[in-house]
Amino acid sequence: MDNARGLKDKVIFITGGCGDIGGATAAKLAELGARVVISDLLDEQGGHARALEVGAAAYRKVDQGNPGQVQDSVAAVAKEFKRLDAVIGNAGIGPGGSVIDLTEADWLDVLRVNVIGCALLAKAALKVMLAQEPDAEGIRGRILFTSSWVGDFPSPGADAYCVSKAGINHMTRLVAQKHAPDRILANAVAPGILDAGLTKKAAFQRDPELRKKFRSYIPLGEYGTAEQVADAFVFLCSRESNYLTGHIMVVDGGCTLTKRV
Repeated sequence: MDNARGLKDKVIFITGGCGDIGGATAAKLAELGARVVISDLLDEQGGHARALEVGAAAYRKVDQGNPGQVQDSVAAVAKEFKRLDAVIGNAGIGPGGSVIDLTEADWLDVLRVNVIGCALLAKAALKVMLAQEPDAEGIRGRILFTSSWVGDFPSPGADAYCVSKAGINHMTRLVAQKHAPDRILANAVAPGILDAGLTKKAAFQRDPELRKKFRSYIPLGEYGTAEQVADAFVFLCSRESNYLTGHIMVVDGGCTLTKRV
């Protein structure tokens, strides 16, 4: 298999790997020769079926908001595959509502999964990566997250989700700054409005009228796809991004260029 992108045999762990973005990312990485392990909340039978569908090497049932499960799963993947080249913190939840609507439980759930869960994933991965030798390109590991265009651009009606993604952006920069000397890279991908994932489930399926309205926010005039987001993750896992760290890669069709009303 052609290894021009340096992905053959790389060990990559993706949380939320059974969803649209996680699954598309796993499939593209696997096609390029990476050994991908996906995790999600599906039962073992459903998770293994999804892993087979996207070409992943294994599936683990993991709640990203559970510290013990996150730590144990990262350690188990590193032990089984003898290395951990990248983790992608992709799992996330996003209840709608503004500050005046959201309950304490809403805030705690979103921060537990989207921010604290990603922080604990990064911590567990860093422990492994700091103890392993750099690869042939001199990179010891990669910490990647799924952010969102709303992390830097307010989107009314999903306040807790927006805040959590703003937190992810700054955590990415902090991890990158701290661990660049260790040759560990940290970056994030910030999707725009997709006809996939949480937007499709939480918005379009609930209110079909939003589909036309949201399209008007996109200068390119079309919704993004999970596969386009996956392309960005492939780049950030590849040798082509070896000099890139602390970057939030916005894949949004220009949404952040548009004033929301």
